[in-house]
Amino acid sequence: MDFKLKNFGKIAEADIKLDGITVICGNNNTGKSTVSKALFGFFYSLYDLDNKIYKDKNNAIKNFLFQYARTHTKASGYSFHGGDDFSHFINNEKFLLSELKEYIDQHIVFADKVKITEEELKPLYDLLKLPKPDIINEVVFRVFDNVMNGQIQRVNSGQEYCSISSKIKDKKYEIRFEQKMCSCHQDNTIEHKVYYINNPFALDLLNNPNRSMMIRSMPPVDRNVIEAIINAQADINADSMAGILDSVSNKKKLDEVRKVLKKAYEGDTKISNGLYYYSENNVDFDFRNISTGLKSFALIERMLETGVLKKEDVLILDEPEIHLHSEWQIYYAELIVALQKYFKLTILIVTHSFHFLESLNFYMRQKPYNISENGNYYIPVKTDKGIIMKSCTNNLSELKKGLKSGMYALADLQLAELDNCEDDEEDNE
Repeated sequence: MDFKLKNFGKIAEADIKLDGITVICGNNNTGKSTVSKALFGFFYSLYDLDNKIYKDKNNAIKNFLFQYARTHTKASGYSFHGGDDFSHFINNEKFLLSELKEYIDQHIVFADKVKITEEELKPLYDLLKLPKPDIINEVVFRVFDNVMNGQIQRVNSGQEYCSISSKIKDKKYEIRFEQKMCSCHQDNTIEHKVYYINNPFALDLLNNPNRSMMIRSMPPVDRNVIEAIINAQADINADSMAGILDSVSNKKKLDEVRKVLKKAYEGDTKISNGLYYYSENNVDFDFRNISTGLKSFALIERMLETGVLKKEDVLILDEPEIHLHSEWQIYYAELIVALQKYFKLTILIVTHSFHFLESLNFYMRQKPYNISENGNYYIPVKTDKGIIMKSCTNNLSELKKGLKSGMYALADLQLAELDNCEDDEEDNE
């Protein structure tokens, strides 16, 4: 998969290959997270668009009927007679206002025997007739505007537009932003989901009594994983047979990944009376009371156990090492490599850690993984035009040197300190 950005956020230009595990390393404030958020927005907005539009239109119909009944009937109610399938009017823009009225007259019974007129029905008719491309453009713009906090285009770049483009299995996609407008082109629908992990503390929401209200107020980039876990667990609770086929298909893969998880901790995560716990030595700990490092692993385990992560999904990890002890960074690196190997995930990692990068490289070369050819590496570079992403896939030494710069700076300070001490000793003599 090729992924390109132009004049987006802090990025002047980025041409990135996403094939297996892609790593971006560099200094702070150089646009690394901009790339990860752009990738998230791309998949999150374009995934399952037809179904999103269908649900929105169906909800609009229900809301319209409810508001009409509330305004025009004493009992403020209506009922369905013979079904409530509006798919003909949702999926097909070529219908007449009279057809919509006839269908409602036949299938909707308002209180007080009220009958809706064509004139009263016109606002709903106009809404359902909106062109699909216009709806898609609005959906995509709102997602990106939310993800980027209203700053999609580069500030003072002098460019009239910014764009995101991609090529996935010979299918082309492009999103272009100009001012407050968005235009999309896609050869096909996006088939795989995206998950963005930047904060293991999100796991605490699972046991928060106000989680529904809190999750609704969060932007997609912060709520996507927890929301997916909650929804998947709800499906399992509602139907104990849900996901049986996926479970059987993934059993061997899950067993291999669990072996890596058990290197980090011996216990298990579980659910009891609707609450989530980490259990070790017959003692249950509320997820909110376990260490931050443990949350990092438990979050991945919950995604696997509930069937959230599926083959060829996209996983974005923004500085995953930041809450991990150096030994657990090694285990987490192996966990990422195992996920890519067994689930064929597309993984983007933003990191500052030389230790974490070396761990990734080590496991990608080792048996049973042997996926070093699936690694891609980039560093942000400041130019006169702005920040560009430079490939270091064939020259990792440049990338590693950048990550070691802090150690070099510390060494220089230590040498300067020694020099000062020697000067002081000479002065004392």
